[in-house]
Amino acid sequence: MRRRLLLLFSVTVALAPVTAAAREPALIAPEDGPEGRPLVVLDKLVVPNTVPEYKRVSRLLEKVLKHEARRVQWGAGRNNRITYRFFLEQLDVTVENGVYKVRCTALGRLPKGKSARSKLELGGDPRNPRKVIDEVLSIVARGVLARLADLERERRARH
Repeated sequence: MRRRLLLLFSVTVALAPVTAAAREPALIAPEDGPEGRPLVVLDKLVVPNTVPEYKRVSRLLEKVLKHEARRVQWGAGRNNRITYRFFLEQLDVTVENGVYKVRCTALGRLPKGKSARSKLELGGDPRNPRKVIDEVLSIVARGVLARLADLERERRARH
């Protein structure tokens, strides 16, 4: 009896990966979506004048947003145009116990009212504050754009 159970168990285990693999749906690679990339346009970038080094921060955000907009999958092909707006709501800098802390909040908007907000607080070396600020801005911008792309893909899948 024990041998039969052991034999039945070993046959079941041996065949399980084959039957499970046969039932799994095929994964769709990014190349299987619409051909080409859409034209993604930053319609408006708002960085308050109260932000330290706001001109440098504006240039950095433009660069990061342009780079990240090409990396995310929008669910649209080359004959489409997607516009979005980016608002830097908060960028606070403090030094606590020898740690340089940056707190950042940003909002992104698509047409028809869809929006995404990202918040982050990160600490770093007070001897290199620009590196910490740049890293925080990059992470927040990436988060906002990833969520906006997700919202756009959902919208296009419904239509």
